[in-house]
Amino acid sequence: VKKISVGICGDAKAAAIALTARLANRTLACDASREQRADAIATEKAAWEKELDDWTHERDPFSLDMIDENANERTFNGGEYLHPRQVLRELEKAMPDDVMVSTDIGNINSVANSYLRFDKPRSFFAAMSWGNCGYAFPTIIGAKVAAPHRPAVSYAGDGAWGMSLMETMTCVRHQIPVTAVVFHNRQWGAEKKNQVDFYNRRFVAGELDNQSFAAIAQAMGAEGIVVDRLEDVGPALKKAIDLQMNHGKTCIIEILCTRELGDPFRRDALAKPVRLLDKYKDYV
Repeated sequence: VKKISVGICGDAKAAAIALTARLANRTLACDASREQRADAIATEKAAWEKELDDWTHERDPFSLDMIDENANERTFNGGEYLHPRQVLRELEKAMPDDVMVSTDIGNINSVANSYLRFDKPRSFFAAMSWGNCGYAFPTIIGAKVAAPHRPAVSYAGDGAWGMSLMETMTCVRHQIPVTAVVFHNRQWGAEKKNQVDFYNRRFVAGELDNQSFAAIAQAMGAEGIVVDRLEDVGPALKKAIDLQMNHGKTCIIEILCTRELGDPFRRDALAKPVRLLDKYKDYV
């Protein structure tokens, strides 16, 4: 904790205006290295983008086993189960300008943060540490009502989608056009990741046997698209955005993914607590 150098007691807005006026004709010592720092940041960002381009799938032992298991398996649509990271990259490339995106909790969504780019505030909505499953879809519906001129996209896994898919009827009934991306990997990914990391792959209630979410959306009166080929990811999102912005239609994009698992939101989720104070030692 740093000590206060100068304490100011006053209205925040008035104080900020006064400080800005006071500093108006002054220069900052750090301006001398502005270009060098900007170049360093650009170099780091370029390296990160290159790493994301090359990072086509997860590399941990469990994920590699799942990739091998899915290699010769075909989807109900006759296609292939896709690597989530490649899907997220293709979605990023196809994102429209001025888009609003909400992300749910779950394993693929924990990875999705690395692939989303925004240029203005009030564009990204996430459950964060609240961890409320089923958050993304109703949130993006509210965002669309508040900003109907902006494209609105939600991300959810199949587990979280099962808690919120009924709001598709809300969108249809009240003519609130949004786009929902559902990562269908037939499992509770976040829970299974904890069971891999902390319980030596002793899985309990982690598998999901789902119907086609695109078909369910169509039965509710919305549009539905099934994606099981990587080259179709970007075009599917662009089509859904066109349906949303130019035709006033809600579209559910069901993307069939492998069962590989990325890093969780928290690696210490089920770790044993560490007691740092003697008064708690009896509770270890």
